[in-house]
Amino acid sequence: MKPKQYTQGWTEFYKLKFHLTPDVLIPRPETELLVDESIKLKPKTVIDLGTGSGNITISIAKNLKDIKIFATDISEKALKVAEKNAKYHKVLNKIIFLKSDLLETFLGSSTLYVSPEYHNNVDVLVTNLPYIPSYRLPNLDHSVIEFEPKIALDGGSDGFDLYRKLFAQMWEKKFFPKHLIGEIDYTQGETAVYEAQKLFPKAKVEVKTDLAHKQRVLIVEFPKTN
Repeated sequence: MKPKQYTQGWTEFYKLKFHLTPDVLIPRPETELLVDESIKLKPKTVIDLGTGSGNITISIAKNLKDIKIFATDISEKALKVAEKNAKYHKVLNKIIFLKSDLLETFLGSSTLYVSPEYHNNVDVLVTNLPYIPSYRLPNLDHSVIEFEPKIALDGGSDGFDLYRKLFAQMWEKKFFPKHLIGEIDYTQGETAVYEAQKLFPKAKVEVKTDLAHKQRVLIVEFPKTN
């Protein structure tokens, strides 16, 4: 059965209403923790990777006055949904939407959309990358696997492939925001800490649990100099 959120064309997240289409993942309550952790830091500049419906970006923008957010997604259709939601919530002036494979557009040299002045002044990089291991996809609820975009679910063999790719991009480009906040699968706590510490040995790395006491949020705090 088609999820009611798609049928009605909207859902609620962080006490806000978001327009939805099957081009974007349905926001889950546990993802609100990413917003909580981001707002707590009172950032001035934020990058949201894989913005989807824009639920994280817009929730942050609605709760912080002086902020600039770069929201990226590899899907043009998802970006259109996110822009529609940003207009609805009147925060479009705070957000720049970019089509990008992770950080490629933000840090790329051939087509540089983002002024270099921002590169070393990012307070928070927040992301809810696909993290479900490929072998577990067939076991998901039928409504999820049938109707939600697979590109927003499949995290590769152990579910952590895209995070490894992101960490590698950051290390290669020597791009270190003050904080990285990412949602992970409840089975990935040890993997997340290991992979982050492997490339960022000087960073403070921790995993926080959700309301169900499951590992859910990876937080990496980078030192001022790396």
